[in-house]
Amino acid sequence: MKSSRHLRPWSWVSVAALVSGVLPLSLARVAHAEEDSATETAAARALAVDGLRLAQAGKCDEAISKLERAEKLHHSLIVLSHLGECEVNQGNLVAGTEMLRKVLREPLPQSPSPALSKAYERAQSVFDQTRPKIAGLTISVSAPRDTEIRLTVDGLVVASSLLDSELPADPGDHVVEASSPGFLKASTRVSLSSAEKKAVALKLEADPNAPVPSAPSEAPGPNLAPPPAPRGQVSPPLAFKSEVPPPPRSHAASYVSWGLGLAGVGVGTAFGLLTLKDKHALDCQGNTCPLSQRDAVDSAKQKGTISTIAFAVGGAGLVLGTVLYFTGGHEARESTTAATQRGGFAGLRNQRAVVGPGSLQLAADF
Repeated sequence: MKSSRHLRPWSWVSVAALVSGVLPLSLARVAHAEEDSATETAAARALAVDGLRLAQAGKCDEAISKLERAEKLHHSLIVLSHLGECEVNQGNLVAGTEMLRKVLREPLPQSPSPALSKAYERAQSVFDQTRPKIAGLTISVSAPRDTEIRLTVDGLVVASSLLDSELPADPGDHVVEASSPGFLKASTRVSLSSAEKKAVALKLEADPNAPVPSAPSEAPGPNLAPPPAPRGQVSPPLAFKSEVPPPPRSHAASYVSWGLGLAGVGVGTAFGLLTLKDKHALDCQGNTCPLSQRDAVDSAKQKGTISTIAFAVGGAGLVLGTVLYFTGGHEARESTTAATQRGGFAGLRNQRAVVGPGSLQLAADF
């Protein structure tokens, strides 16, 4: 708890001098400034006089408000000196000494008035007596790295950059709090005596009830919305293509067709050679053969027919295999199945063999 300290009171002579002449003279500098109005000057003078009278009567708690407003309207070393001394009397050592330090840093004019000189000397005396009594408080907060920490002392925000550094503090009781989004608030109460130095350590713990941050959304893809339909028409529903990958292309059917084609060519070649051999064994004159060789002629014709059919099937198999290889897939497999069901020699029409003088012609329609 902050205690009230009563320093040596000002004499009535000093107050009378301030009220009657010195204070108006100190305010006259700003009264003559172009940007200041006479109304503000008169109001500042009245507030300063009332504040000084209250301070002389030992009522610094009432005097501080008036002296603060007078100083805000017009700066005066006399008013600021007495305001700083009142703050010290109220236990606000840090605030009071800072005001007195500001008075001491401001140079005096070449021929200062007696009241101004006395105010300056008074400020130096109170500052020297009060500064050693200021306490020190060092605050540290344990939290994950890069955590944004909000630090307050007695409800006043303290910059987080001052963590782990000694803060000037008034003697008395203080409440220190640290908070951060997603963490439970940490607080403690510390009591400081005159000139005492203390360290306070706080720890921020994760709040189990804190909302879990949502994962960052993926980058938006291309606009899939269809163009707007003309007025009076209803836009058709958006159709999406199936993402199921097509089955790998199979060439089994083409390999089977090629095999059948090669087998057909092989059979056709074999029977073609047999037909040529039988032809050379015949003893015919032109297209006329003896009746005794009728069986040999029929055998040659039959072998020629088989050769023709085999060549036709072989050629068809090779062509179909090639087509299936370059257009393979589901439709090609269906085509292969249909062709196989039709298969054999059903696709060939008008198979025939023509035996002429010195030649054997094989033909078929498909």
